[in-house]
Amino acid sequence: MNVFPRSLCLLATFLLVSLGKGQELPAQTRAPQEVVAEVRRQLESEPEVIKKWYAGRNFEPVWKAEYLEGLTEFIAGLDRHGLYPELFHLEGWSRSWQGQSPSAAAAARLEITTTRLALYAVQSLAYGFVDPLTVHAKWEAIPRTVTPAAMLNEALKQGPGNFARWLDTEAPPRDPRYRELVTTLARYREIARQGGWKALPPPPKAIGPGDPYSDIPLLRTRLQAEGDLASGGPKSRFKVIDPETAVGLKSYQFRHGIEPDAVIGPQTLTELNHPISHRLESLIINLDRLRWMPRDYETTPHLEVNIAENALRLFSGGQSLDTMRVIVGIKGLHQTPVFHGRMRYLYFRPYWNVPLTIARNEVVPAALKDPGYVAAGNYEVVPSYGVTPDKVLPATPENLAKVAAGDLNIRQGTGSQNALGLVKFIFPNDNSVYLHDTPNHDLFKATDRDFSHGCVRVSRPDELADFVLKPNGDWNLGTIQTAMRDAKQPNRKVDLKSPIPVYLIYWTSTIMDDGRVRFDQDIYGHDAEMLRQFGLREAIAEPPALPRP
Repeated sequence: MNVFPRSLCLLATFLLVSLGKGQELPAQTRAPQEVVAEVRRQLESEPEVIKKWYAGRNFEPVWKAEYLEGLTEFIAGLDRHGLYPELFHLEGWSRSWQGQSPSAAAAARLEITTTRLALYAVQSLAYGFVDPLTVHAKWEAIPRTVTPAAMLNEALKQGPGNFARWLDTEAPPRDPRYRELVTTLARYREIARQGGWKALPPPPKAIGPGDPYSDIPLLRTRLQAEGDLASGGPKSRFKVIDPETAVGLKSYQFRHGIEPDAVIGPQTLTELNHPISHRLESLIINLDRLRWMPRDYETTPHLEVNIAENALRLFSGGQSLDTMRVIVGIKGLHQTPVFHGRMRYLYFRPYWNVPLTIARNEVVPAALKDPGYVAAGNYEVVPSYGVTPDKVLPATPENLAKVAAGDLNIRQGTGSQNALGLVKFIFPNDNSVYLHDTPNHDLFKATDRDFSHGCVRVSRPDELADFVLKPNGDWNLGTIQTAMRDAKQPNRKVDLKSPIPVYLIYWTSTIMDDGRVRFDQDIYGHDAEMLRQFGLREAIAEPPALPRP
């Protein structure tokens, strides 16, 4: 949540006008108490974080020339992290700092607004330029144990010569993937400086290994640019997709979420022909998404579901232990929300409590059309989801009508054909989203896996259960698989002794476990708002307000 609205750009323009009237009264020649008094007075309208920051300094001005140089160096250096200087209107601010203040009041105003700018820049590097709540309404603000104000204080203690260097080292996330993305951004910017890459002419039809292609040299150059094909090797003597080029194509396709078949079809050609600017924009906004994450998650056990990648990663001790395929919500219909929670328990052989919308729109119409549908699908009409089997009601048209009206419920009995499979993992949330098994594992073979109503289906649920139940101490893979098969204990609940954080994230570019960068489709269109706020699709009128809690 933003605490107060303001435009740094407009404020900088106002200061430039007011400081450029030819009145010269340098801050160094004024009595310090005049400025201190003005700082104290003007703080009355500032957010609490600014008031406390100056109160801790006895309202003394901070931004003398040497520290302004350090702040300028720091903000200019943010470009390395994808936070280019225009986001902070650095040029305008630099001019205002070089002017002469006509009064103690103007000096105090410039002092305070410079602190706001500094905190805004620190916050942007540490916790994100974009407020995640403006993009994902279900995301909850993450408490920060180290505030931007505390970071700024510590940086000032380092002295003006080390101010920028300290912040550049200590403020960003420690996640190794963040550092790799920063390095990747620099690499792609270098490609852009060299002119990017040329578009590949489309072949007359989809072509694969052994097929002729007149633009093989251009294709190989394109694959070499991003490291999917080694540079400097022998050139292909024939204009066909030879085995080496096919291997490079498969690498490229895998990194872009395409079936790695070495066939140049429409999707592969589209990805190959995206301009370098498209990749740079993706890296910039996904660096910011990584800054949204909490710091302690980097070392504590947790789960990450990257919705855009259709992948679940298991982390412990700062290391990715495993990656599993998952199925997410259907694009345009049942999107899986971006949010986070804590997994607290799981069910072996669960019931599926059919949500009202699915019951009303899918199950009830099918049951009314086919009298055998309820029995074949092992559905049960019940007064409430948690009742025992002896409370099941007959699936008469009258009762089905009551289900559609919301007066009765319908659930699916436990077993291998249950829509949730043999285990579901619960992290309580108001989205009714959880992780679960599925009876249809063939769907995991697909490259694009958006088939669900919003929940996340897991390809290896027994191994996920083994990971989350490790702290319980009395479970292993064998006992877990036995519980999944045990029909005598339906809907068996097991509490986790150590609740585990779960993050449903949406990263369209990330670093894979093997260190390569991966670019995925923007299946839900979330990138557009990120690009807008970064000014990569239209000009930035004003940056987000500072600070966020």
